[in-house]
Amino acid sequence: MLLVEDEAALATAVADGLAEAGFRVTRAADGEEGLARPRGTFDLVICDLRMPRADGPTFYRAIAATSPALARRVIFVTGDVAGTEAAHFLEEAAAAGWPSRSG
Repeated sequence: MLLVEDEAALATAVADGLAEAGFRVTRAADGEEGLARPRGTFDLVICDLRMPRADGPTFYRAIAATSPALARRVIFVTGDVAGTEAAHFLEEAAAAGWPSRSG
């Protein structure tokens, strides 16, 4: 799986936990770095919404345009729980076919 997270300590903790559970994890420090990874090699992407350079929505839109099957296998994470911008993006992604919270 690809883990796209700009907070190094958090990325390390998540990657270590996933590796202990048996997953092979490739890390990217932001969406721009994530987009540079070969897309056909990942079964799942965990992506932060708020990052420098290329944020989660920018990353997702690029993936959706070029790799729609992979775009359906993106999990978003964020510490921005109260942000309306994040909520609007998740609604937009759901309308485009990304699984909703209930689906």
